[in-house]
Amino acid sequence: MDTRKRPGQIALQVLITIVVAALLAGLATLARAALGPRLGGLSPFMLYVAAVLVAGLVRGPLCGALVMLAGGILGFSLFLAPDGVAPPGSVVALMIFWGVSAPVLVTANELRVQLTRAMARLSAALDRKGGVAS
Repeated sequence: MDTRKRPGQIALQVLITIVVAALLAGLATLARAALGPRLGGLSPFMLYVAAVLVAGLVRGPLCGALVMLAGGILGFSLFLAPDGVAPPGSVVALMIFWGVSAPVLVTANELRVQLTRAMARLSAALDRKGGVAS
């Protein structure tokens, strides 16, 4: 069985990944903006870390990396420096976000890979059991 993908299939998967990343970054931004009155300047990136985790689990490392990039840019420009002036420590906060999100993404992707393998083994075992009963 040929498991190689045609260029059109690859392009579609990349497009889906980009759309999912945009949706997750957008949802995290909307949620953070809604929490703005309660949080003020605190934790501008916390919801983006969750979005990176979801992206890594659902679509893999490319999607998670896109959410990390978008979350950093959006979080910084909308919640840390909305007037265009970065307050002291804001660049450090951005670097910490990226530093924390990277291992979160690696962990999410590893979990995704392990779940895929486990499901394949389970499916193969069920197929074998079904073949024996027939």
